[in-house]
Amino acid sequence: MIVTAPTSSADPEKASSANLFPTAAYPVDGNNNVIVPQAGEPFFVRVEFTYDNPLHDAYSIGRTVNSNPQHVSPPITWGSGLAGRTTWYHFWGTWVMHQAGTYPITVTLDVGNTIDESNESDNSITVDLTVGGDITHEWALVEAEQGHALLGDGTDVIVGTMDDAFDFNHPWFTGTDSVGRDRLVASSQNTDGPGDSPVNANHATAVMGIVLASGDNGGDVTGLAPDARYVTAEFINRAQVPGLNVQDVFDAAGFLVDNGAEVINMSWSWWAGSATDSYLGETSKTNLLVDYLSYGLDIVAVPAVNQLSNHLRPTAPGSSRNVITVGGLRETLDRAWSQQDYGPTLDGRSKPDLLGNAAVDVVSTRSDWRDGRLAGGGFGGTSFAAPFVTGAVAQMLDFGKRNQLTTDHRLIKAIVMNSGIKTLDADGSPWSNTITRPLDNQQGTGVLNLSRVHQMYSAGQQAPGQVAAIGYDFGDLAGTVESGSGVATYDLGHVTTGGEIDVTLTWDRHTFWNDANSNGRIDAADSFYVDPNDAQDNLDLVLLRDSVPVARSESTVDNVEHLHLTNLQPGRYELQVIRRDVPNSGNDETYALAWHSDASFTQPPKVTSVDLGQSPSRSQVTELTVEFDQTVDHTALDNAFVVTNLTTQTRVGQIRVTATDTANATTVKLTFDGASTEPRRGTGALGNSLADGRYELRILSGQILGLGGIAMSQDYLFTGSAETDDFFRLFGDTDGDKDVDGQDYGRFGLTFLRNSLGPNFNPQLDFDGDGDVDGQDYGHFGVRFLTSL
Repeated sequence: MIVTAPTSSADPEKASSANLFPTAAYPVDGNNNVIVPQAGEPFFVRVEFTYDNPLHDAYSIGRTVNSNPQHVSPPITWGSGLAGRTTWYHFWGTWVMHQAGTYPITVTLDVGNTIDESNESDNSITVDLTVGGDITHEWALVEAEQGHALLGDGTDVIVGTMDDAFDFNHPWFTGTDSVGRDRLVASSQNTDGPGDSPVNANHATAVMGIVLASGDNGGDVTGLAPDARYVTAEFINRAQVPGLNVQDVFDAAGFLVDNGAEVINMSWSWWAGSATDSYLGETSKTNLLVDYLSYGLDIVAVPAVNQLSNHLRPTAPGSSRNVITVGGLRETLDRAWSQQDYGPTLDGRSKPDLLGNAAVDVVSTRSDWRDGRLAGGGFGGTSFAAPFVTGAVAQMLDFGKRNQLTTDHRLIKAIVMNSGIKTLDADGSPWSNTITRPLDNQQGTGVLNLSRVHQMYSAGQQAPGQVAAIGYDFGDLAGTVESGSGVATYDLGHVTTGGEIDVTLTWDRHTFWNDANSNGRIDAADSFYVDPNDAQDNLDLVLLRDSVPVARSESTVDNVEHLHLTNLQPGRYELQVIRRDVPNSGNDETYALAWHSDASFTQPPKVTSVDLGQSPSRSQVTELTVEFDQTVDHTALDNAFVVTNLTTQTRVGQIRVTATDTANATTVKLTFDGASTEPRRGTGALGNSLADGRYELRILSGQILGLGGIAMSQDYLFTGSAETDDFFRLFGDTDGDKDVDGQDYGRFGLTFLRNSLGPNFNPQLDFDGDGDVDGQDYGHFGVRFLTSL
């Protein structure tokens, strides 16, 4: 775009020869007002200059912003043929900087040296451009920089684009990744433009900049996955270029599959067949194609929900089931975009799945980059919301591979969707759903947030049972609740500080490929289908407080369920995934579950170990050590332990409790006195021992109070497990085999007549704890010799 406003003022001084020189350069807005542009805000560059030339010479003005290629304006003749010095200004744009900072702008007059000047050295001026703010608003909204830092840059991930052509000759897409591989994996598109760039490349080049751009200099646009590699296939002639032949959408998909695409951006709506089937998500081309890419090939497919004026519902591929369908926000980033076609689908399913970002005035890379303006603003449509999700997926795949985590598309979908931050619908109404409609019709789960993605993904897989407040599971559920099985329960624990919780459950509709020409490649001859003998499963999601449901997501048509609950009240919370009976749905179903809560939960305390000492000897049992998994209240511990001699059915008379807290856990040492003990004269290893017999330790749940005053869930019973750990005492049994035999006699002989001052003294054989092994001890040993428990 050019905006010019020439002004001149004649200088009475006559110039002896021509001269052209700049006096100032400024960033300005579209009204020629000098501004400090903010990150992501397009700006023009105004140059002020003087000219003295009585001849009619044309000249061009070059602008170099942030050391990127120079932009050269069309030739002008301002000031030519005028006697005397004249002053002018010229402004042109736009440019955009991605981050706040200071960047150079160089303006050069008479770029082609068409004017014979008296001073050729004064044609350029360089000024500092100050950019305010932080980072482009759309990147800040989804916390893209946190995604880079926490998840990664898309290293070792191949991203696919099937659309119009993608001009990968743009400088921010060229070169190699961080490990030296060409970023371009393969392309199937025209090369009819300048320098082997394609024509018909306006859309994909801008869309994929959000994912793949890797700016050459600080302040240039950086996509969400700037280190990812990519493959591109052209199947839409968006520019309606005469004579341009493009391949079938199935051929394009096959090309991406053959070249290793792991996530595919689909910023288009395209189908063959009836609009009704498209609304239902049932067209082979392209609903079932993209569902198969996910179910059959584990590729994450990311279509944009459409904004077609003649269709008021989501259409293919956005109406598909196994994909992540993305909607957009209006330019203020606070409401869903009113022009997108949102759900429910014709069969009542929720779409979009979430909002990726703005659908108005988005910043990205330009297809006409060869003029020196590599990025710009003003891009619009849900096409530009979808690549934020595609880029997020690439970051996740990078992180998952590096950390050996599950990268299945169902899990990626569950976590991405569950990151959604609730916003407003287009009319200003808040996010809402119902029991049978899991998502908001306009927002899905809300707006993508990469910090939350990382929190869930980095928490690691957590199987049914006790789980943390943030996490995920990728599992399989067999049976059905109607048959007495088919339930997976996740115990979040007791809320101690209220907050909110989001939970998302995903699974696939099983979709299949008919390779009609048996060539092992997806192409135009093929088709895709669902098998009536392999019906879509029906999974439900329930949140319980104290065993009573407080939130339910129970759609009978979706293959996603979602819960959003605020202001969690005190109580014990559990999540349940429930598999319902559906004819012909098979015996089990693979699912992904992601949850995120900012509430504080605590689990009931648990006993992590009971220790009778490192030695296998049970000749003396002077103490027990019990360790809990968290700090517990010491005040109730005196009455928490019951030790019973099972041989004599006698409770130990007195248990002394010594508790210490270390590393967020409590360790308790128990010593004994009174009934069913043998008094001894010393302390420690020479202190009182339990009397002979088999024992049971019972820890009373009501006396073990953990974080938030939560009691242990049930009594803990310990009688020992392995043979050497059995809880018993038999004086003289030095090897813990429940008898006093010749082996023990030999050991007694080694310590007989020794005392505590000598190296061979064994306190386990000092019956009375007086510090020596003497005749008295021998007498007690002899009584037990050749006996057993």
